[in-house]
Amino acid sequence: MKEFVFIIADAELEIIPERISMERCVLNSARARNKSPEKMLLDASHHHPAFGKLPDGDRRGRPDIVHLSLLLCLDSDINAQGRLKIFVHTRNDDVIAIKSETRLPPNYIRFVGLIEQLFEQEIVPSRENALLELRRKVPLEMLVNALKPDEIIVLDPEGENVSLEGTLASSDAKRTVIIMGGFSKGTFSSDLRKLKPKRIALGTRMLKVWTVMSKALRAIEAADASAERVEKKTPAKKTAKKATAASGARRARKKKDE
Repeated sequence: MKEFVFIIADAELEIIPERISMERCVLNSARARNKSPEKMLLDASHHHPAFGKLPDGDRRGRPDIVHLSLLLCLDSDINAQGRLKIFVHTRNDDVIAIKSETRLPPNYIRFVGLIEQLFEQEIVPSRENALLELRRKVPLEMLVNALKPDEIIVLDPEGENVSLEGTLASSDAKRTVIIMGGFSKGTFSSDLRKLKPKRIALGTRMLKVWTVMSKALRAIEAADASAERVEKKTPAKKTAKKATAASGARRARKKKDE
């Protein structure tokens, strides 16, 4: 049975950087939540006025992208079958490992609180039941190599315009890593060249991350269905060949007896 690993890479998920922790919009948000700025997630919805002081400020602070993508991924058939592993890799090389049985809160505010707790404790809800685990200073290349995949695919609008379904259906890989960006604009900040992946475009335009996720899940389902059809046909062909061979043997014996 083929296994897949989804990595949401270079995701814009981070705690508020120190350089903007004293900005008015950040302090107002912290006061409203009765929380210290250094324990809050950066969120463009609330902290955008301070983004001019941050590098890449036009794409940072997007926990919502990770939230929506994970909800879709965790509710998929392939995850229910136990054939999917999920990781979030952030711009700061923090990696979140998510167990397949995790049920994330659909409410965004509760999700933010959960991830803030994760950044503080590194494991939630407990070490005995570690559904989410944070690992720091893990570059994307290190994460992928540790997974020991047979094939690596990067979903990139600048990639080759080929069928993802066809690529998966024709692949003999037992474990395939599929990397998709966790950002709203721009391109990967991690250097992917050493991984030597297949770069595949899912269209001619930049898609939302959750749209990319849904297309990848659909391609896997279609590839699985294609493989099942082939398996069903194969035994029938073998049976027909055996029947033909047996018939030929009977004719030969009959001719010999005559």
